[in-house]
Amino acid sequence: MRYRIFVIIGIVFLSLNVTAKKKIRNIFYAQNTLSGFINSPKTDVEKARLLKSIGYAGLEGFGDQNYQELQRALEKEGLRMPVNYVPLNFESDGKTEKPSIDEIKTIIKASAKGSVIYFHIHSKTFINDKDKGDQVVTGILRELADYAAGFKVKLCAYPHISFYCETAAHSFKLAELVARKNYGSVINLCHMLRVEGSAGIEQKIKEYAPRLFAVNICGADDGDTQHLGWDRLIQPLGQGSFDTYHFVKILIDNGYKGPIGLQCFNLKGDAFETLTKSLKAWEAYKKQYSENR
Repeated sequence: MRYRIFVIIGIVFLSLNVTAKKKIRNIFYAQNTLSGFINSPKTDVEKARLLKSIGYAGLEGFGDQNYQELQRALEKEGLRMPVNYVPLNFESDGKTEKPSIDEIKTIIKASAKGSVIYFHIHSKTFINDKDKGDQVVTGILRELADYAAGFKVKLCAYPHISFYCETAAHSFKLAELVARKNYGSVINLCHMLRVEGSAGIEQKIKEYAPRLFAVNICGADDGDTQHLGWDRLIQPLGQGSFDTYHFVKILIDNGYKGPIGLQCFNLKGDAFETLTKSLKAWEAYKKQYSENR
């Protein structure tokens, strides 16, 4: 009798566990690039109220642009700042400037526990010699990661075309070099399509997933993406010929649990309508994943 009870409990537990795995639970936020809309929100309060009215979980911060005021506006609406977009400029002396390393540490200290700071990295000295540049910037990133560990904040490099780190592969390489538990990597879909193309994305996700801390997505067209304009590589979610749902599915299947942001740069039209359209597509992705996985 006791054996049968244990078996039943085990079956129930396993069934509940399988059900839990079938759901997409990632935080879905908007990137803080909303200026392209005809009625784009201008103030932090307007941004927070707009996103709250639509149903987003939060908004990206800009670490060098009054992020604390935005943080307060979001918190007042019950929203989060899951990621913060912070510049990191370094040269051969191994120091950061505008912001300095102490200013970056202040941003880290003010960040919410569990949130992510992704650095857009710049270097005139090492833009064409990244092997040497990586040796220099790794020391900076390790110092910041060790400091951030005390505040339970995660760090990573944001891949952006023409910046020092412009590929997901380089972001992942830096995570391997820094070798800290709270230092990871980023996949930025539109920049991946523009710089690397769409071939082999599934394999890249599988390789990078163990160290991924942040992902940005959007609607986009497939094809010769390295020669497409931003109007085709950044569209409202659910639009374009690139299968963004499959991209998300592979992420979740490979254990990614971090925040997923909507790339908003270059989106046009009415802010409420366009952002609502993307959120509805996200909810459709969640439903499709739960039902068809």
